[in-house]
Amino acid sequence: MVPLVVASTGGTLGSGPDGPAVQRTYATAWSVEFDALLVAGAPGIGVDAYGARDAKAGLPTGGNGTPDPRVGLPLAEAYRHGKAIGAAKGGEIALEAAGIPSDAPGVIAGDGATTVLQQLTRLLGSHRVWGRFPSTA
Repeated sequence: MVPLVVASTGGTLGSGPDGPAVQRTYATAWSVEFDALLVAGAPGIGVDAYGARDAKAGLPTGGNGTPDPRVGLPLAEAYRHGKAIGAAKGGEIALEAAGIPSDAPGVIAGDGATTVLQQLTRLLGSHRVWGRFPSTA
């Protein structure tokens, strides 16, 4: 597994230079690059988010606790493509804003990031979450 850290801006996560490096920004990451998504923490609105333009990305803008509007598009695409999705430590806010039920097949939500990551890793073994799309035949 090769994790990629995605955030609103480049640099490092956290307040100091010792945090994990950001490999992609919300403006440069595409859902096709990932086999699974893990939203670790509530993705706050970046200073470079432009209200009128980025509102089209799928999430509302403004308000306390509202996730960055650019997070909705990759989450919605990953959900439609049957990819595993995890949310921990506040990431459930992004799922809710994107219209993704936290109890849907292949969606793991919880407070413990380690537990969510372990369950998400197990889901990667099946490549897609086919139970999300019931058979109509």
